[in-house]
Order: sequence, then structure tokens, then C-alpha cells
Amino acid sequence: MSLEVRPVRYRPSDSAYRLDVEVIDAEALRARIASHRNRGFERVDFQCFLFVRSGSYTHTIDFETHRCAAGSCLQIGPGQVHRFGPPSDWDGWILLVESHQVGEVVERLPAHVRTDRELAAAITELFERMVADTALPAERGRLGELLALESQVLARRLALGGAGSPEEHLIDPIVLQRYREYRRAIDRNHRRWHHVEPYAQHLACSSKSLNRACRAAGDVTAKRVIVDRIILEAKRHLAHGDGTAASISTELGFDEPTNFAKFFRRETGLTPAGFRATVRHQ
Repeated sequence: MSLEVRPVRYRPSDSAYRLDVEVIDAEALRARIASHRNRGFERVDFQCFLFVRSGSYTHTIDFETHRCAAGSCLQIGPGQVHRFGPPSDWDGWILLVESHQVGEVVERLPAHVRTDRELAAAITELFERMVADTALPAERGRLGELLALESQVLARRLALGGAGSPEEHLIDPIVLQRYREYRRAIDRNHRRWHHVEPYAQHLACSSKSLNRACRAAGDVTAKRVIVDRIILEAKRHLAHGDGTAASISTELGFDEPTNFAKFFRRETGLTPAGFRATVRHQ
């Protein structure tokens, strides 16, 4: 299986479908995966929800392997690198939807949501309804609006049932919004801004304000959010590309390769070369 990452844009497999939301059951998904013998790592530009109704299944998202049992729901967002697991006898669906359709709801979701019996039944009913709705003899635009609304319902049900929402409701909405804006700014600028201060200036607030928001919403410091994002991108380059540590250092905005190497080893316990060798061996 290739370690190279294949960019994947949303495109329905059926040219007559012409909708921005698609539901694929487990059997059809297995057939699609089997049709690409060397299908490996992919980076999607849309939102995915993979729900396991019964059986078990494993899936890798950004270097973490998730072992899913009945009631598990994985969410894969734009820019994340993932890989389908080996074939297994699981039943369920994967939902593909343009990310703007589910908005900020998915930002509060972990990658792996484990539902209880009541929530799993509600999600199963919703997926079955969406499958039936895709076959309605309705105008494509109106049908797309319906499926987008159902996708939002799915995201909100997961947020209420699996993301620790009681604690989140105690967070000041302004603080929570600041935290989300900070995360989005880091996604865009982590290659050039490695310190909190430029983000504070960009968001028109103080560094202390960002720290308070990160502590309240994520139980981390503002600096740790930046570090974790840089490390994730470094791991992606090392695992899925052939660039040297020096070229990756430049790509991530370090002034010297030695500084990047020290930073990576301090945060991971491995040298860049050691991490690459370990991942590729696995």
C-alpha cells in the first residue's frame, strides 16, 4: 500500500446523481475500495461521517488507528489524512458532504464518537431516511437542500450525544468562538507564525485572552495548540512525502533545519528520520 497521499475532491460516482451530499452503505463502500487495489492514504477536501451500525472496523486518521464497534461514528474533516482499514464484516454507512453544509458543529466533535443505544438508533434512522430521500423524484436543488439539512441534524445529534456537551455549555459563547477562530487561523498560518502574539494581533485580542479561551475550551495553552498543529503537519510530510528534513523545515517556516530537528525531537521523542523510519516500517 502506497504511503503517498492522494488528494480527493468530492465527486459523486454516478454522473447523473449531481448532489453535494452522498450516502454510501458499507457494501458499496467495500466495492469501491476493492476496485482500487493500491488505495492508500487520502486527503479529502470535504466532510465525512462513517457510522458503524453493527460489526467492527478499523480506520486510520492522522496517525491514529480507530477501532470501531457498533455505534461508533468517525468524522473526517477537510485536510485530514486518512486510510480505509482492511475489509471486515461491518454494516453501516459513510456520508460525504461539502464541509460548509455542516458548519462549525463538527469543530466540537472528536474524531471518534461512541454513541449509546438510543443515539445509535436515532442515527441509524436518520441514515435510512437519507438513503430513501436520495431516491426521491424531486428537483435536484431542493433535494440537495433537504440532504444538507439532514447532514446538519446528524452533526448536531453527534455533538449533543458524544462530545462532552454538558461541560461545553458552561463555556462563554464568546470565548468558545474565539477558540474556534484561533484554531482556524492556525490552520491557515502555522507555516509562518510559530508564536501566539501574531495570532492575537490578527484576531484583535490579547495573548492572555487566547490562553483563557484555549484553557476553557480545550484545556491546553494557546502555544500548545500551535505546537500540536506544526507537529501534525511535520508528521504528514515525513510519513507521506520524500522531502528531506531540511526541505520540510523550510516548508514549515523554521529558519534552520537543526532548529526543526530539535523541536521535533523534543515534542515526539524521535528524530525526523527516526519517525519516518518507524511509520514506514509499521
